[in-house]
Amino acid sequence: MNIAICDDELAVLKAIAKITEASIISNNINAEVSLATTEQSLIYDGIKNNEIDVLFLDVDFNNLGMNGIQFGIELRKINKNFKLIFMTSHFEYVMFSFKCKTFDYIMKPLDLEKITNVLKRLESDLAETELGLLKVNKDYIVRTKDILFIERNKSKATIYTKDSTYETCSSLNTLEHELPKSFVRVHRSYIVNKEQISKISKENKSIYFNESLSCPLGQFNFRI
Repeated sequence: MNIAICDDELAVLKAIAKITEASIISNNINAEVSLATTEQSLIYDGIKNNEIDVLFLDVDFNNLGMNGIQFGIELRKINKNFKLIFMTSHFEYVMFSFKCKTFDYIMKPLDLEKITNVLKRLESDLAETELGLLKVNKDYIVRTKDILFIERNKSKATIYTKDSTYETCSSLNTLEHELPKSFVRVHRSYIVNKEQISKISKENKSIYFNESLSCPLGQFNFRI
């Protein structure tokens, strides 16, 4: 999870980022704080470019930007997939926050327990979601169930779906960690989606997905 934090009070922003990073490390959560800022424009660009999976957003903006509710509504217009968590000192804002398809809200002051509870729920939710999204790069997100297999070639990996291919700079080790359990490593350079396999030929040492797409079957201990 790429996490962004936005609060107009710099001291509060730094404290929240520090607590979040501590929670990630102590609980071995697959996440990082990729952006912590007081600037709404940086958040807008990150959300627009699919660079942010989770946003912790302050409701009570006192600078020239919009308040958090207004800003959240604008962000939802350009990206419906990111997880939004509001941070506020005022309980009366809670009901308004759900207009923005809010994952959760946290009452300030924030502490390690509050952050950890939300992060664990986020990790579980993203792992179990039926939609199952994989961010390929800043331009594309694909449904994991649509992926046939992934091939690593030199510095890039190619993700094959029935209709398209996508390139990513992520390593197979990283992708393997991010993908659901239906994906298995069958070769040093290949990961396959077991749910998309049509047949396996031990004679040809190949895995077939349809009439035109196949990949090698390596020496990995592999079972459907």
